[in-house]
Amino acid sequence: MRILIVEDEIKIRTGMARLISAHTSHTIIGEAKNGKEGLEMAMRLHPELIISDIRMPEMDGLEMMEALDREGISCHRVVLSGYSEFEYARKAMRYGVEDYLLKPLAAEDVTSLLDKIQEKIREEEEKTARTAEGLLRELLLGGKRDKEEVCRQLEKQGGFQEGKPCFLVAGYTGSTKTRYEACIEKRWEDFRKKNPAYGMCSTVLESSQEMFCLFQGGSSAEELMAKMQRRLYLDAEREDQPVWIFAQVQKLQELSGLAADCRSAYPWGMLAGYRKLLTLEEIQKMEEKPYEYPKALEGEIQTAVCNGSGGRLRQEGEAFKSYMKEMKCSPNSMRHGYIKMLNFISGICSEVNPEMYKKIRNLDLTRQAAEAVTLGELEHSFDQVIQAIVSFTDRKEDIRNYTIKRALGYIREHYKENLSLEILADYLEITPEYLSTLFNKEVGINFTTFVKRFRISHAKRLLKGTDKKIYEISQEVGYNDPKYFNRVFKEEIGVSPGDYRQLG
Repeated sequence: MRILIVEDEIKIRTGMARLISAHTSHTIIGEAKNGKEGLEMAMRLHPELIISDIRMPEMDGLEMMEALDREGISCHRVVLSGYSEFEYARKAMRYGVEDYLLKPLAAEDVTSLLDKIQEKIREEEEKTARTAEGLLRELLLGGKRDKEEVCRQLEKQGGFQEGKPCFLVAGYTGSTKTRYEACIEKRWEDFRKKNPAYGMCSTVLESSQEMFCLFQGGSSAEELMAKMQRRLYLDAEREDQPVWIFAQVQKLQELSGLAADCRSAYPWGMLAGYRKLLTLEEIQKMEEKPYEYPKALEGEIQTAVCNGSGGRLRQEGEAFKSYMKEMKCSPNSMRHGYIKMLNFISGICSEVNPEMYKKIRNLDLTRQAAEAVTLGELEHSFDQVIQAIVSFTDRKEDIRNYTIKRALGYIREHYKENLSLEILADYLEITPEYLSTLFNKEVGINFTTFVKRFRISHAKRLLKGTDKKIYEISQEVGYNDPKYFNRVFKEEIGVSPGDYRQLG
């Protein structure tokens, strides 16, 4: 079962995710900190179950449930509540909420409820198993029942004739909003009514975020493709990235193998785009450009991270995404490029800011990138790391005192020069004693320590990202005496500048 957790208290949110992962085989597909974020994730990730708190900032749990209904998002729903909110939780039942969990959470209560929801899903699947939709689903997934018998039942219920070829339209909709799937189902139903000569059956595989429609009879393959082309993309919004593949199958028994071929082909939408119905033959003939990783952009991104410049980091991040998009390389190369850059950024954060690194590591972005099917999913994993760094930087520097803001700005501009508390105080037109007290209060560390760490962070970037000699780096970060620079660096990092460079 694919589960989305929506909870504003991070300890409860992460604790529940760990509990579910440790005690069950269910998958946590996302964690959101409020209803607004939860709604966006539900529209993108298509969960089978949403577990949501009630009282949250921006959009509370009930408002989110109401919005889920408006968006046509159908899934099982459970709310979290304290004893004081018990009656409020009961009111949530009118929004399709099936049950509730009381805080503090007990492992047995959570697992028991999930077992109950899973049993409901199993019963729902059993009901559809005897329908044409369920039979098609079984053939696509390779069910346990006798395949020949399933094919005979599907031919009978779906109006298919034995021995005649069929056409399969297979689509990955994980990069679309939920309403898009609903629109496609409606268009297929309209097509069925207007084209009774076709044998036709469709199904949705929620776990893999796929849609399939099987056709037989009617017009030629070319005409059917043209009809589907119009219908499949008419309702796609600008940010939607559906991937659709059109294929012919001679026997219904071959459907599971054909579906597997389509799954392998979906990522090629990164090269072909997301507004054209593709064929497996077209994908095999696609010409890709040689892949070249944008090494030069690493230095620019590294500088932005080390400088704490959110604006520049966003700018260089957009430059990286544009470069990868224009590369027109294979899906594997695209994934490789994004994973390499994600690991690079993560490595920089581990060196310059362990707290920020821990936050990024918890996002598990390299796994997301490795499993990405569309370019949008790759870009989303990359955007998450950029946003995490920017929000962390913004939070760390959310200093209300205008004098300290000016002080930090001066340090960024003049850290290469002879910089002292007295010089900075003179610039700010205050006494050194007052500046020292203010700096400790607002920044959390004293002036000397802040400047030292700021300079060393830049030295680390230059040691790893350039071939400059150590004495040159020493001067560039404000240390005119290389021996003193070596001593300060080793005290702060634990190794000499030369050894640090050799380590990586």
